[in-house]
Amino acid sequence: FKHDAFIDQAPPNPAYARRARELCDQTGALLIVDDVRAGLRMARDCSWSLLGIEPDLSTWGKCIANGHPISALLGAEKARSAAASIYVTGSFWYQAAPMAAALETLRLVRDTDYLERIEALGDRLATGLVERAAAAGFGLRCSGPTQMPLYLFDDDPDLRKGFCWVSQMLARGVYMHPWHNMFICAAMTDADIDQALDAADGAFAALKQQAPGLAPVEKLAFLSAGQR
Repeated sequence: FKHDAFIDQAPPNPAYARRARELCDQTGALLIVDDVRAGLRMARDCSWSLLGIEPDLSTWGKCIANGHPISALLGAEKARSAAASIYVTGSFWYQAAPMAAALETLRLVRDTDYLERIEALGDRLATGLVERAAAAGFGLRCSGPTQMPLYLFDDDPDLRKGFCWVSQMLARGVYMHPWHNMFICAAMTDADIDQALDAADGAFAALKQQAPGLAPVEKLAFLSAGQR
Protein backbone atom coordinates (compact mmCIF):
# COMPACT_ATOMS: atom_id res chain seq x y z
CA PHE A 1 0.00 0.00 0.00
CA LYS A 2 1.75 3.12 -1.24
CA HIS A 3 1.01 6.10 0.99
CA ASP A 4 3.72 8.66 0.32
CA ALA A 5 2.99 12.21 1.39
CA PHE A 6 1.93 14.87 -1.16
CA ILE A 7 0.85 12.40 -3.88
CA ASP A 8 -2.11 10.12 -4.49
CA GLN A 9 -2.11 6.84 -2.61
CA ALA A 10 -2.01 3.61 -4.58
CA PRO A 11 -2.98 0.04 -3.67
CA PRO A 12 -0.35 -2.69 -3.94
CA ASN A 13 0.00 -4.14 -7.41
CA PRO A 14 -1.30 -7.73 -7.32
CA ALA A 15 1.21 -8.89 -9.93
CA TYR A 16 4.06 -7.33 -7.95
CA ALA A 17 2.83 -8.97 -4.75
CA ARG A 18 2.57 -12.40 -6.38
CA ARG A 19 6.02 -12.07 -7.92
CA ALA A 20 7.52 -10.98 -4.59
CA ARG A 21 6.02 -14.08 -2.98
CA GLU A 22 7.38 -16.29 -5.77
CA LEU A 23 10.89 -14.84 -5.55
CA CYS A 24 11.00 -15.22 -1.78
CA ASP A 25 9.88 -18.84 -2.08
CA GLN A 26 12.48 -19.53 -4.76
CA THR A 27 15.39 -17.96 -2.89
CA GLY A 28 14.46 -18.77 0.70
CA ALA A 29 14.08 -15.10 1.62
CA LEU A 30 11.35 -13.95 3.98
CA LEU A 31 8.53 -11.81 2.63
CA ILE A 32 7.84 -8.98 5.09
CA VAL A 33 4.78 -6.71 4.97
CA ASP A 34 4.69 -3.43 6.91
CA ASP A 35 1.20 -3.17 8.42
CA VAL A 36 1.97 -0.45 10.95
CA ARG A 37 -0.39 1.91 9.15
CA ALA A 38 -2.73 -0.34 7.18
CA GLY A 39 -3.12 -3.09 9.78
CA LEU A 40 -6.74 -3.79 10.82
CA ARG A 41 -7.91 -0.88 8.66
CA MET A 42 -8.14 -2.74 5.37
CA ALA A 43 -8.71 -6.29 6.60
CA ARG A 44 -8.96 -8.20 9.85
CA ASP A 45 -5.80 -9.97 8.78
CA CYS A 46 -2.64 -8.70 7.11
CA SER A 47 -3.52 -6.09 4.48
CA TRP A 48 -2.00 -8.27 1.75
CA SER A 49 -4.55 -10.97 2.57
CA LEU A 50 -6.83 -8.99 0.25
CA LEU A 51 -4.45 -10.02 -2.55
CA GLY A 52 -4.34 -13.64 -1.46
CA ILE A 53 -0.71 -13.24 -0.34
CA GLU A 54 0.49 -14.49 3.05
CA PRO A 55 3.75 -12.91 4.24
CA ASP A 56 6.35 -14.66 6.35
CA LEU A 57 6.56 -11.68 8.71
CA SER A 58 4.34 -8.65 9.25
CA THR A 59 4.94 -5.64 11.47
CA TRP A 60 2.16 -4.06 13.52
CA GLY A 61 1.89 -0.96 15.66
CA LYS A 62 -0.48 0.68 18.08
CA CYS A 63 -3.56 -0.13 15.98
CA ILE A 64 -3.73 -3.46 17.81
CA ALA A 65 -4.24 -1.59 21.10
CA ASN A 66 -6.38 1.34 19.95
CA GLY A 67 -3.50 3.81 20.17
CA HIS A 68 -1.73 2.55 23.28
CA PRO A 69 2.06 2.13 22.87
CA ILE A 70 2.56 -1.41 21.66
CA SER A 71 4.02 -3.17 18.64
CA ALA A 72 4.12 -6.73 17.39
CA LEU A 73 5.95 -8.86 14.87
CA LEU A 74 3.78 -11.64 13.50
CA GLY A 75 5.36 -14.51 11.66
CA ALA A 76 4.98 -17.86 9.99
CA GLU A 77 6.17 -21.01 11.71
CA LYS A 78 9.29 -21.21 9.56
CA ALA A 79 10.54 -17.93 11.07
CA ARG A 80 9.97 -18.95 14.69
CA SER A 81 13.36 -20.49 15.49
CA ALA A 82 15.32 -17.57 14.02
CA ALA A 83 13.15 -15.04 15.85
CA ALA A 84 13.58 -16.95 19.12
CA SER A 85 17.36 -16.71 18.83
CA ILE A 86 17.38 -12.90 18.81
CA TYR A 87 17.45 -10.92 22.06
CA VAL A 88 15.25 -7.84 22.06
CA THR A 89 13.80 -5.61 24.74
CA GLY A 90 11.49 -2.61 24.90
CA SER A 91 10.50 0.32 27.08
CA PHE A 92 6.84 -0.65 27.45
CA TRP A 93 7.05 -4.42 27.71
CA TYR A 94 5.93 -4.46 31.33
CA GLN A 95 3.08 -2.00 30.90
CA ALA A 96 -0.27 -3.61 31.69
CA ALA A 97 -2.52 -0.99 30.08
CA PRO A 98 -1.37 -1.54 26.46
CA MET A 99 -1.72 -5.30 26.87
CA ALA A 100 -5.23 -4.97 28.28
CA ALA A 101 -6.14 -2.52 25.53
CA ALA A 102 -4.79 -4.91 22.89
CA LEU A 103 -6.84 -7.81 24.23
CA GLU A 104 -10.03 -5.75 24.12
CA THR A 105 -9.24 -4.24 20.73
CA LEU A 106 -8.59 -7.65 19.20
CA ARG A 107 -11.82 -8.94 20.72
CA LEU A 108 -13.71 -6.12 19.01
CA VAL A 109 -11.90 -6.86 15.75
CA ARG A 110 -13.02 -10.47 16.00
CA ASP A 111 -16.57 -9.98 17.26
CA THR A 112 -17.89 -6.75 15.71
CA ASP A 113 -18.51 -5.22 12.30
CA TYR A 114 -16.06 -2.38 12.93
CA LEU A 115 -14.36 -2.83 9.54
CA GLU A 116 -17.57 -2.68 7.55
CA ARG A 117 -18.67 0.38 9.55
CA ILE A 118 -15.49 2.39 8.95
CA GLU A 119 -15.60 1.48 5.27
CA ALA A 120 -19.21 2.70 5.04
CA LEU A 121 -18.41 5.92 6.92
CA GLY A 122 -15.36 6.52 4.73
CA ASP A 123 -17.39 5.97 1.56
CA ARG A 124 -20.04 8.42 2.74
CA LEU A 125 -17.47 11.07 3.65
CA ALA A 126 -15.60 10.72 0.36
CA THR A 127 -18.74 10.87 -1.76
CA GLY A 128 -20.06 13.87 0.14
CA LEU A 129 -16.81 15.85 -0.03
CA VAL A 130 -16.24 15.20 -3.73
CA GLU A 131 -19.83 16.21 -4.54
CA ARG A 132 -19.60 19.40 -2.48
CA ALA A 133 -16.27 20.31 -4.03
CA ALA A 134 -17.71 19.90 -7.52
CA ALA A 135 -20.71 22.05 -6.62
CA ALA A 136 -18.30 24.80 -5.57
CA GLY A 137 -16.31 24.47 -8.80
CA PHE A 138 -13.36 22.43 -7.52
CA GLY A 139 -12.00 19.03 -8.42
CA LEU A 140 -11.30 17.04 -5.26
CA ARG A 141 -10.06 13.47 -5.41
CA CYS A 142 -9.90 10.83 -2.73
CA SER A 143 -7.15 8.24 -3.11
CA GLY A 144 -6.54 5.11 -1.12
CA PRO A 145 -9.13 3.18 0.87
CA THR A 146 -11.86 5.59 1.98
CA GLN A 147 -11.27 4.52 5.58
CA MET A 148 -7.67 5.77 5.12
CA PRO A 149 -8.28 8.68 2.74
CA LEU A 150 -6.00 11.28 1.25
CA TYR A 151 -7.83 14.27 -0.23
CA LEU A 152 -6.05 16.42 -2.82
CA PHE A 153 -7.34 19.17 -5.08
CA ASP A 154 -6.91 19.08 -8.84
CA ASP A 155 -4.65 21.79 -10.28
CA ASP A 156 -3.06 22.42 -6.89
CA PRO A 157 0.62 21.48 -7.29
CA ASP A 158 1.82 23.47 -4.28
CA LEU A 159 -1.23 22.62 -2.13
CA ARG A 160 -2.29 26.22 -1.56
CA LYS A 161 -5.95 25.28 -2.13
CA GLY A 162 -5.60 22.31 0.18
CA PHE A 163 -4.07 24.36 2.98
CA CYS A 164 -6.75 27.02 2.68
CA TRP A 165 -9.52 24.44 2.71
CA VAL A 166 -8.27 22.51 5.75
CA SER A 167 -7.81 25.81 7.60
CA GLN A 168 -11.43 26.64 6.86
CA MET A 169 -12.50 23.17 7.98
CA LEU A 170 -10.56 23.60 11.23
CA ALA A 171 -12.26 26.94 11.83
CA ARG A 172 -15.52 25.01 11.65
CA GLY A 173 -14.44 22.35 14.13
CA VAL A 174 -13.21 19.61 11.78
CA TYR A 175 -9.53 18.66 11.56
CA MET A 176 -8.33 17.50 8.15
CA HIS A 177 -4.84 17.14 6.67
CA PRO A 178 -3.71 18.85 3.46
CA TRP A 179 -1.12 16.33 2.27
CA HIS A 180 -1.18 13.18 4.42
CA ASN A 181 -3.63 10.32 4.68
CA MET A 182 -6.07 10.21 7.57
CA PHE A 183 -8.02 7.52 9.39
CA ILE A 184 -11.69 6.86 9.96
CA CYS A 185 -12.12 5.63 13.53
CA ALA A 186 -14.52 2.89 14.62
CA ALA A 187 -15.78 5.25 17.34
CA MET A 188 -17.06 7.66 14.70
CA THR A 189 -20.74 7.80 13.84
CA ASP A 190 -22.92 9.14 11.05
CA ALA A 191 -23.30 12.29 13.15
CA ASP A 192 -19.55 12.89 12.86
CA ILE A 193 -19.73 12.54 9.09
CA ASP A 194 -22.70 14.93 9.04
CA GLN A 195 -20.64 17.47 10.99
CA ALA A 196 -17.74 17.15 8.56
CA LEU A 197 -19.95 17.54 5.50
CA ASP A 198 -21.77 20.52 6.99
CA ALA A 199 -18.41 22.15 7.70
CA ALA A 200 -17.28 21.38 4.16
CA ASP A 201 -20.11 23.44 2.67
CA GLY A 202 -18.81 26.56 4.37
CA ALA A 203 -15.15 25.67 3.81
CA PHE A 204 -15.60 25.23 0.05
CA ALA A 205 -17.53 28.50 -0.14
CA ALA A 206 -14.70 30.30 1.68
CA LEU A 207 -12.10 28.67 -0.57
CA LYS A 208 -13.99 29.78 -3.68
CA GLN A 209 -13.93 33.34 -2.42
CA GLN A 210 -10.25 33.30 -1.47
CA ALA A 211 -8.80 31.10 -4.24
CA PRO A 212 -7.91 33.88 -6.72
CA GLY A 213 -5.67 35.61 -4.20
CA LEU A 214 -4.06 32.62 -2.49
CA ALA A 215 -0.30 32.85 -2.06
CA PRO A 216 2.01 29.82 -2.12
CA VAL A 217 2.55 28.04 1.18
CA GLU A 218 6.09 29.07 2.05
CA LYS A 219 7.11 25.86 3.80
CA LEU A 220 6.01 23.84 0.76
CA ALA A 221 7.94 25.86 -1.82
CA PHE A 222 9.90 22.72 -2.71
CA LEU A 223 6.74 21.28 -4.29
CA SER A 224 6.63 24.05 -6.87
CA ALA A 225 10.30 23.47 -7.55
CA GLY A 226 9.59 19.85 -8.47
CA GLN A 227 11.55 18.45 -5.54
CA ARG A 228 8.96 16.00 -4.20
